[in-house]
Amino acid sequence: MAGKIVLFQFRLASDRSVSPRQLREIWSLASNSAKVSVSRTPRLVGAGFTYSLSGPSDMPNIAAVESRLRILLDKYVEGAAITLARMH
Repeated sequence: MAGKIVLFQFRLASDRSVSPRQLREIWSLASNSAKVSVSRTPRLVGAGFTYSLSGPSDMPNIAAVESRLRILLDKYVEGAAITLARMH
């Protein structure tokens, strides 16, 4: 079984946030997997956080996962100006 790695990171506008529970639900739906985790760390520069989304290193069809993730973040994180980056 593949180990977990950070697959995506994103930032929200500094006046926006998302709860860990909601983010994990979004990430699980987008990835079609329960084997995922989420974390957040304060930004080194500026206000707000960097959110990290981890999952299996062999997650299938990562492009489709990214597409679903973008749609779900846009739908459930109201008013967010999202900057999403694929890490692998």
